Amino acid sequence: MNSIDWRHLEAHPYADIFPRLDGDALRGLIDDIVRHGLREPVTLYRGKVLDGRNRLAACREAGVTPSFREALATTDEEALREALSLNLHRRHLTTSQRARIAADVEPMFAEAAKARQGTRTDIRANLPRCGEARRAADDAADALNVSRRAVQDAKRVKEHAVPEVDAMVREGRVAVSRAASIATAAPEEQRQIVERISAGEKPKDAEEAVRKPHVSRNSGNNEWYTPERFIEAARLAMGGIDLDPASCEVANRTVKAAKFYTKDDNGLAQDWHGKVWMNPPYAQPLIADFCERVANLYAMGEVEQACVLVNNGTETKWFQTLLDEASCVCFPSSRIKFLDPDGNPSGAPLQGQAIVYFGDRLYEFVETFRKFGAVLEVAR
Repeated sequence: MNSIDWRHLEAHPYADIFPRLDGDALRGLIDDIVRHGLREPVTLYRGKVLDGRNRLAACREAGVTPSFREALATTDEEALREALSLNLHRRHLTTSQRARIAADVEPMFAEAAKARQGTRTDIRANLPRCGEARRAADDAADALNVSRRAVQDAKRVKEHAVPEVDAMVREGRVAVSRAASIATAAPEEQRQIVERISAGEKPKDAEEAVRKPHVSRNSGNNEWYTPERFIEAARLAMGGIDLDPASCEVANRTVKAAKFYTKDDNGLAQDWHGKVWMNPPYAQPLIADFCERVANLYAMGEVEQACVLVNNGTETKWFQTLLDEASCVCFPSSRIKFLDPDGNPSGAPLQGQAIVYFGDRLYEFVETFRKFGAVLEVAR
């Protein structure tokens, strides 16, 4: 290897996935290098430090010339996997900690895939591809040896949890699934939960003690029950309804799902299966969380079919997430008038709706929903 100006080497962005050492930990590494020399060489990729930032920093402090090796990787995606593998081999991380890292590296896998596609010369190279986000999530889950579900929980923590909750996951103090549930609470409630956990309460007990009822966290609140004709159409199209993950006892008198989750159950933290009917809460971030969950679980095969009734917010990220995995969509020709608990129309909403279908019974869905409006197949 040619002479390297090792005192001025820069770290590759992939090296920053894991935290740097400081304080006593860094001092211990410096002392070990002074006594025994550098045991493991620093790994370089395209002239930057891919692995070994801490060892390099310690060598600088100790006045010891480090040794180097070139990464085995020849592409960015391979370099990302190599950096993760080298670090995971040395660190003892919980499944939840690995999942949280996977949430951070998922965009890196997406960027690496784009860079690979950039070598194409035809016009389609720059067009978005269906399922790209799903493939990046799969790559991240595979590289960190965690489930796709764990990665989705970690993304929910990353996007919606207060920093104190996120820190607990990174430190291995709270499971990522529990943190994802906590992240659906208001920020002030999340911090109260953190205080209780820090005081010694179990995370589940702390959450249950703090959580308060939230309006619109289920598909059957006092103002927004789905008219029976749409639910019956979904039942016919799918051949039944096994689960409603965002419901209540009153709503399920019409839905008649074999199993349903209420706001107290927190459907986002539960198992989903079979044929799913869902009219999710329309407030953010819950609508995005529920839509992402059903799309991902369908992609993984845990959900067999699903009918999802939402506002036709085609410009939103959550609607596009549904379309990434959906088979077809019905756009009713008029706004759906939801019902109150007595079955009376509670007034038309401010925008139109869409029923998004996931599954292979396209003929059945078209035949049962075409009476409500246009049904369009999602191109792949």
